[in-house]
Amino acid sequence: LRRYFQAHKFLDSNDRAWISDKTYELYRWRGLIDHVTTPPHSWVNRMRTFFTSDRWRSNTQNPKLPNHVRSSVPLELFSRLEGSLGTKAAREVCDIQNEPAITYLRVNTNRIARDKVYSFLAARSIPVEKTLNSKAGLLLSSKQKLLDLPEYQSGYFEQQDESSQLIAGQVDAKPGELVLDYCAGSGGKTLAFAPPMMNQGHIFMHDNRDMKLMEAKRRLRRAAIKNYMLVPPAHPLLPKLRTKMDWVLVDAPCSQTGALRRNPDMKWVYSDERLWRWVAQQREIFEEALKYMKDGGKIVYATCSVLDEENAQQVRFFCERFGLYLSHPPLHALPQSKGMDGFFCATMERK
Repeated sequence: LRRYFQAHKFLDSNDRAWISDKTYELYRWRGLIDHVTTPPHSWVNRMRTFFTSDRWRSNTQNPKLPNHVRSSVPLELFSRLEGSLGTKAAREVCDIQNEPAITYLRVNTNRIARDKVYSFLAARSIPVEKTLNSKAGLLLSSKQKLLDLPEYQSGYFEQQDESSQLIAGQVDAKPGELVLDYCAGSGGKTLAFAPPMMNQGHIFMHDNRDMKLMEAKRRLRRAAIKNYMLVPPAHPLLPKLRTKMDWVLVDAPCSQTGALRRNPDMKWVYSDERLWRWVAQQREIFEEALKYMKDGGKIVYATCSVLDEENAQQVRFFCERFGLYLSHPPLHALPQSKGMDGFFCATMERK
């Protein structure tokens, strides 16, 4: 889509929004559309079925079809979800993942109160609600063009799903403490847990993707967060940080099965073989990240997956392998209809 829009700059914002929405919807329902489309299953034929009529949608309620076809999910992924959640919950999760994603905002409470941003947006006739679980979150009930708003340009808020805000909230870092965001990406979680530190202490952001860290730097600058340092894998400071961190966050790469609304292409590349590669990678990353936690420190492990293999089973492995215990029961949720994405988060410390 990005390349298409770059090549067709004459499209206005309404055209771009329509094309994006239809493309995402087509990807979400690709499995069911293939079932009712005459082979070959090319994108031309899929689009013909998708746009010619809505009759294909009636098959979502056809009890004669297998569950994975009705919910437009690969059989291998549905079977894995069914093993973790049961048949009924797996169907519900898959159906919710075919809904459009909801837009959440996270207010930068270092700069402004949530109530003020709420008032700003409401005054512009933007339909907005306060989130129930995140104290810094706002929910938009319809898509809006936000990037040009002066409140966004001033760093007062960012787009971030409520599930990500809740994960970041598990890093209860105080002013003066040391935090390592080991899989920092473009800094979304750092932006959420940094404000309570009041720019005191240090946040070290690690990722093996330099472009993501550069994006994080731009976002942190806009949010007026100054107590951070980028530490890519080859950074000479990294070895000196071992056993020094009060908090370590491992937002691990995963199957993304709790956030398929936002990345519908991920379900069509899923395989159990890929799942086991993710599991192995998560264990390698966690073991390396744990080296930075000090005695008395805490490590937070998180995914946007709803599969036991990446969540509860991993935590049991970590606790048994490294002599850890849960600081409190894990925080987790399934994807919610017209709500936040699914996620899992566990905080551990040494015995």
